[in-house]
Amino acid sequence: MTPLIPRRPAAALLVWLAVVSGTAAAAPAGGDPGVAKRPPTAAGDVLSPLAEAARPLRTVEPSGPFEDLRPFGEAVGDAVVVGVGEAAHGSHDFVAFRHRVLRYLVEEKGFRSFVLEANWSAGLRLDDYLLTGRGDPARIMSEEFRDAFLLLHSQEYLDMIRWMRAYNVAHPDDPLRFAGDDNGYAGPELYDRVVDHVRRTHPDLLPAVTGLYEGLRPDLPVDAWMRAAVTEPLDERRARAERTGRVLELLRAHEPAGTDGDHAWAVQHATVIDQVARLYAFDLTDPAAVSQAMAHRDTAMAENTLWWHRRTGHRLVLGGHNSHLYTSGSTPALPLTQGAVLRRRLGDGYLAVGLSFDRGAVHATAQGLQNPADDDVGRVEVEPAAPGSAEHVLDRAGPRDWYADLRTAPPAARALLGVTRPKREIGTDYPPPGDRVDLLRSADVVVHLHEIRPSRRLAREVAERRPPVPGTPTGLLPALEEAARPLRTVEPTGPLDDLRPLGEAVGDARLVGVGQAVHGSRDFLALQHRVFRYLVEEKGFRSFVLEGPWSAGLRLDDHLLTGRGDPARIMAEEFQNAYLFMRTREVLDLIRWMRAYNVAHPDDPLRFAGNDSSHAGPELYDRVVDHVRRAHPDLLPVVTELYRGLRPTLPAGEHMVAAVKEPLAVRREKAERTGRVLELLRARSSAGRTVAGDDHARAVRNAEAVHQVARQNAFDYDDPAEEREALAYRDTVLAENTLWWLRQTGTRTVLAAHNGHVYLEGFTPDYPVIQGGLLRRALGDAYRVVGLAFDHGSFHATDEGVSDPRDEDVKVFRSGPVAAGSAEQTLARVSHRDWYLDLRTAPPSVRAWLDVTRPKREIGTQWPRDPDPVNLLRSADVVVHLHEIRPSRLLPSG
Repeated sequence: MTPLIPRRPAAALLVWLAVVSGTAAAAPAGGDPGVAKRPPTAAGDVLSPLAEAARPLRTVEPSGPFEDLRPFGEAVGDAVVVGVGEAAHGSHDFVAFRHRVLRYLVEEKGFRSFVLEANWSAGLRLDDYLLTGRGDPARIMSEEFRDAFLLLHSQEYLDMIRWMRAYNVAHPDDPLRFAGDDNGYAGPELYDRVVDHVRRTHPDLLPAVTGLYEGLRPDLPVDAWMRAAVTEPLDERRARAERTGRVLELLRAHEPAGTDGDHAWAVQHATVIDQVARLYAFDLTDPAAVSQAMAHRDTAMAENTLWWHRRTGHRLVLGGHNSHLYTSGSTPALPLTQGAVLRRRLGDGYLAVGLSFDRGAVHATAQGLQNPADDDVGRVEVEPAAPGSAEHVLDRAGPRDWYADLRTAPPAARALLGVTRPKREIGTDYPPPGDRVDLLRSADVVVHLHEIRPSRRLAREVAERRPPVPGTPTGLLPALEEAARPLRTVEPTGPLDDLRPLGEAVGDARLVGVGQAVHGSRDFLALQHRVFRYLVEEKGFRSFVLEGPWSAGLRLDDHLLTGRGDPARIMAEEFQNAYLFMRTREVLDLIRWMRAYNVAHPDDPLRFAGNDSSHAGPELYDRVVDHVRRAHPDLLPVVTELYRGLRPTLPAGEHMVAAVKEPLAVRREKAERTGRVLELLRARSSAGRTVAGDDHARAVRNAEAVHQVARQNAFDYDDPAEEREALAYRDTVLAENTLWWLRQTGTRTVLAAHNGHVYLEGFTPDYPVIQGGLLRRALGDAYRVVGLAFDHGSFHATDEGVSDPRDEDVKVFRSGPVAAGSAEQTLARVSHRDWYLDLRTAPPSVRAWLDVTRPKREIGTQWPRDPDPVNLLRSADVVVHLHEIRPSRLLPSG
């Protein structure tokens, strides 16, 4: 809103920020005040042209139908930025209306971002919450929305943010985003992100950047920092700006030749840090300099908004006070508005929506109060608009609440509004200083509310440090912080620069096992895809092996190489019973990406295999028999007889259940028959010598897979000792099939499975042999392990004890808190949202802590499950920790 020039000009900036920076944040007055009566418009009234343009607004509340907003949508047209203002920061109705407009434009016009007159660093934290669910938005708002921004700390904004998060949960592939565009404060995470980027990608700049930023990273709460910022000597403030500007110059000089998304973000963070420093570097004792500071602030807000629009490609709703969003200034103290800059840069691509009201109540502080605190905010009654004011004209023009597109209003209405009149523009304090507005020159659309109510203020949460985990050694967390590498996202699309340290950890490995701490998690499956994509594009990996049936892998590999078949149908037919947790949108997205890669690289294709032994599809039998028919016709009668009655005729899930319910003697007789076929084929393998990739080698392998499944079913699962032997057999088969694929294809390969199958050592006596340990024994350091962990979240699983799951058995479960003394309890205290760590190069204190067996969640297909005892240092080479996980997206079985 309007900047004030108080008698103490040294504090003018803080007062100005307080007057213009926030939005609603106050306690409700009680119920809806009801519809107030007003004089009807007479037929010959001068206001009738405006009444003709007015469109009734059914409600300001965000829920319910949107029919009354359809003319508003027509007014929006092709605009890419729609600035929706407010005539008072502390009003429920203005923020609720903006939320309603956002919902309408998201659901019917394809808008996907919301940018608020709030600090850039606050926006980053809330955007991360929207995308990942990490953090508590109420706590983030409590920590960030203070001092001049304290009226943003309201239930109305919390409701909007929670709606946006719910939308993202329902639309994970098309999420809503959130940004702050203001420059009154730069949080410590901005400095951390810039320094982390320099450390990873420009290590030669690290000494210079850390030296320039030394002492600048805020270590006080927002309000305390803002109070201190304007009291420092002017020379020190200007020196700060010189240092932040130098960092920005260094980063811009290292702009990559191509498109480096990580670098672009780092430059933007450094830009905002510099914007903040320069805002405080003006001589605030000089009224002319204060005016320049105001222009700097609004220009920076416009630049930040435009950067967000370009970076995301989103159409966006911009929230702020009228005085910033108007295309023409409402006071000489604000010589250049954000709206004016946006109009100049975007033309009709920017739509300015100005808001007005006649009467009501708001939350505000006393006039001119500097550095407001929560206790300074109170309810203020606002009398009906005075005659001659803009609001007085508007309140007589239409229904109780209404809006109008001023660009298409009748000429008489435009003439009525194209006059500069007094208008209330209330910021954080009351009464306002007295703005004068020409609505026709300042806004494209005007919204008028007859009566408004105060915002609903939230209780302020006390910022607390997380208590140390009992038994955590002193110095461990700083060492973990130093060694941890932030993970930008688990999603496979977008830049991959944050995975470069992971590439260094992989080194020359031929096989990289990437685990899961729970099967039914979208995030673990997506991360496996993302890691594979990185290793394909930057490290020459060409194969992906999944903990799934060998027969499924053959069919999906054929699709990748030829385009034959529908991968969704193949997955629906193959991924049943315990494998249904692989029948997900995430795995389908991986397959489709691999096929697209192969279409673009036909001479260097990606390959896919399954390595498990719980199901052998009918095509395995067909491939063996077809090979015998072509290459060894003398064996055909005996092979067909041995396989008689074994080829599955039921759907995979039904066949798997039926197979283990047969009498033990029948199962063992079947294993003898499949073993005999395998012996016959091996005897024809040119004395054991085969040419890599030849048809006979593949036929022998397919016969081995058939026999593995029969042999897996031939154990006596009622005998605990034999059941453990069966589990050891399964992991041995997993390893053998993976190693065969590695030899046969000659490709560097990613192995995707549960942690319990990729780890180097087992965590339960029930698994005496583990695939990862066998692979390390066979390959040495050419096999590397990436183990996964998480703090909390939700996932798909079945109830405990469901051994043959069907689709209807699968539910969404929540993890609950981590166990006391668990590995995750300490890992979750690293400040990065998601991160990973190379355990082999970690500091000694970190390695010593990791080299202890601790409880850790290793969830398979059932829940609940007690944590398992895991020694991370001995189990993995790299650990990835995700703050929060979401359920996978299961595909239908039919």
